[in-house]
Amino acid sequence: MKKLNSLSSKNFLRSLPIFLISLLFINSCDDTLDPVKENDRFYYSIFGYLDSSEEKQWIRIINLQEDIDTTGQRFDGYVSLENLETGETSTLKDSLFQFSSNIYAHNFWTEQEIRRNDKYRITVERSDGAESSVTVEIPDSFERPEYRPPVSPGDPGRLIIREVDNLADASIRFRIKYSLSDIIVNQSISVISDTISSGNDSYYIPISTDRISQVTKDLDTADIIECELYVARAGPDWIHFSSLDPNLIALADGISNVENGTGYVVGVTSISIPYPNSSCSD
Repeated sequence: MKKLNSLSSKNFLRSLPIFLISLLFINSCDDTLDPVKENDRFYYSIFGYLDSSEEKQWIRIINLQEDIDTTGQRFDGYVSLENLETGETSTLKDSLFQFSSNIYAHNFWTEQEIRRNDKYRITVERSDGAESSVTVEIPDSFERPEYRPPVSPGDPGRLIIREVDNLADASIRFRIKYSLSDIIVNQSISVISDTISSGNDSYYIPISTDRISQVTKDLDTADIIECELYVARAGPDWIHFSSLDPNLIALADGISNVENGTGYVVGVTSISIPYPNSSCSD
């Protein structure tokens, strides 16, 4: 059974860097990709990540040979996840998300355990046998990041990250609880663009103490709760998007690691630590 979700209240991409989110919309909603429907090479777009630190995995699947879904109709495809080391396999469940009144997307999820240092393959098979797949490797863990609060007025706090190759994301994550309803919204502020290298795959990121208050200053009837700092290390197939030509990223298969399809999937291991911030009520 499909479950209809609004992206305003449930954002499964909240821990992805902004350039990956932009890539998703380039490869899913841009009319310039219409010619992809008239081919026998690209079947599906597969986009997302597998995180060994999360209990539930989310992957976005788009049928490239059909029009953008404006009705929320049934998805033609069987999605599976296989651990190539152990053979464990699960069938992903479909959860229908609504972008607007007439734009839908199919996000598939599973609670299959994602083990560090193992390889996984996601396969989407259409009813006529056509299929797209992608294989990713999950990285090992890394040293727990450290947050150092400001030591003087005007001095920013610092997120310290040590010996992490393929740094995929660093974000402030929190939840907004609206006082006049039961709605709780997940939010994320990417800070990876502020990363400063300190050598040997180590970094520090200055984080102003008012970063959360800057983006929530107009929320008079809401509380900020569960503030944390999120850091993700990617596997060996990580692409450093910031160094790529934007024209290459915009191509349907410009940076894709999907076989017989488009999109990009990466394996990550993440660590979240508390973020003591004056904006956070708990």
